[in-house]
Amino acid sequence: MVNSLKPEYEDKIRFVFADLNTREGRWFAEYHNASRVTLIFFKPDGTKITSISGEKEPEFLRKVLNRVFKF
Repeated sequence: MVNSLKPEYEDKIRFVFADLNTREGRWFAEYHNASRVTLIFFKPDGTKITSISGEKEPEFLRKVLNRVFKF
């Protein structure tokens, strides 16, 4: 679902995906207490803002992105 929003936000947000099939991806998920389907939002300086888990519809994600990043 996030991929469908990338074209709309890619000039405002950097999208990074953790591959949980790699050691680095698993470490990242464990460090941030994230499950398989988790979106973690960070400030430009790397500070964690919030996270949401589970698959969400694009309209819901759009509202979250606009609220979290104040668009």
